[in-house]
Amino acid sequence: MMSRRDEPDRSNPEDHLADFEKRLSAKLEARRVEDHKYDRPQQGWATGLRYGTEFMVGVLVGALIGYLIDILFNTLPFGLLIGTFLGFGAGTVNVVRAAKELSERASREN
Repeated sequence: MMSRRDEPDRSNPEDHLADFEKRLSAKLEARRVEDHKYDRPQQGWATGLRYGTEFMVGVLVGALIGYLIDILFNTLPFGLLIGTFLGFGAGTVNVVRAAKELSERASREN
């Protein structure tokens, strides 16, 4: 809390406006610095985890769908194998798409 001595002189409207502009500029600069901190490109571990997750989700979803088809039509191992291969392809496409997106974002920043 500001004491009476620390408060700016409010008798002059121009001083009040200048004080307001000074405080507003400081707040906006602090927000700009804070926002810029989160705009950094992803670091190595984060990128690796994203790619690994994208790939594994594709494989697991494909395998799960293939297994469900096997249960439904009683064709065990064929649906599982085909679903796993399709999931592998989908996971690979997801990783390529994510890498391309990250590369385009990095080239726009430079």
